[in-house]
Amino acid sequence: MQFFGWFRRKPSEKHEAPPSARGRWTWLSGKRILLNTPYIIPKDVAEGNRLDLQHHLLKVVAGGNYRAPLRQPQAILDVACGTGIWGREMALEFPRARVCGFDFDRTSMDAALARLGPTGRLPANFQFLEADALQRFPFEEGSFDFTHARFIAGFVPADRWPAVVAEMVRVTKAGGCIELVEPVSNPQSPSQAFTTLMDTVAQLGQARNLEQRPGDRLMEYLQQAGVQRVQQRRFVIGMGRDAQRQRRLFAADMLAFVKQMEPVLVRTGLLTQERYTALLKEAESEVPRLGITLPIVFAFGRKL
Repeated sequence: MQFFGWFRRKPSEKHEAPPSARGRWTWLSGKRILLNTPYIIPKDVAEGNRLDLQHHLLKVVAGGNYRAPLRQPQAILDVACGTGIWGREMALEFPRARVCGFDFDRTSMDAALARLGPTGRLPANFQFLEADALQRFPFEEGSFDFTHARFIAGFVPADRWPAVVAEMVRVTKAGGCIELVEPVSNPQSPSQAFTTLMDTVAQLGQARNLEQRPGDRLMEYLQQAGVQRVQQRRFVIGMGRDAQRQRRLFAADMLAFVKQMEPVLVRTGLLTQERYTALLKEAESEVPRLGITLPIVFAFGRKL
């Protein structure tokens, strides 16, 4: 089943994109949908808030923002950076480094800037660029000591992973590190309603040829791209150290995610509005009590 027309507006939806953005996104039941990209999640302020929550969750799980053995990097790149929160924190951790993040769409970044308010500011050593990670990166070869990408499986088709990783390697200096962070599977929960919602989202990903188990192949992608000394660290969200805190954060993250996906799941016909509403209500009741787990992998190595 294909869903290439799921983003088309009904005549009653009269929201207009500004002239500079027309052709890049549209509106669907009040949610902002990106066009000309495999990305299936509505991209708006609510999604930016969820991504920041997810960022803090991953820090709790992994004990920090990265697992690669860094040695005072002077230039750091975050691929498909979203709100830019990872890059901003790295800029503070390495104040002498030049940190750059880029993303296909700057909505999440602009929302993050708005949250900082008039008294807040970006670190002086952090820069954001608008660029497409599925195209050639807008940087010269060997520009960065550390090149990082996290949870990009939501828009990278399975057959494009080698090219994206090859670009990450190209822009990394000899001796520099490359790191990928991805889940191994869909989140797992005893809640059948939540599982049904996530299985339905997975159908959208399959229709767009998105990698369904990216974490299992990260080491392979790095090795194919010529990265040396490849290692991985595996964590399970919702288990181990700070498990209760992880479960609380992850429940909030994933319930926000399925709410974001409502107009997409309904418009494609994968779920009726009544069915979606019933599943969401059940998931909201069960997930905080029953919990969710998700295995994730940090894979990293060096360009020699």
